[in-house]
Amino acid sequence: MILRSGKYQGYTVDEVRFSDPSYYYWIKANRPEMLIERKAKPKAQKIEVSEEELEERKAYKNIPLGGWKDAF
Repeated sequence: MILRSGKYQGYTVDEVRFSDPSYYYWIKANRPEMLIERKAKPKAQKIEVSEEELEERKAYKNIPLGGWKDAF
């Protein structure tokens, strides 16, 4: 696992543990969340929209906004 922040940003946890053990123990005691491996977020999928759907969605943009009195 690679550290994403801090003094040894970009180094692996094992490299830090062997080169600067006191910093590793400090992370363990004070910032344990730095040692939790994070999963990559899934990439957004592209959704194909037909020309008809696109035109229908554009039509809703032209609806005038009303006030509170219009709502009730």
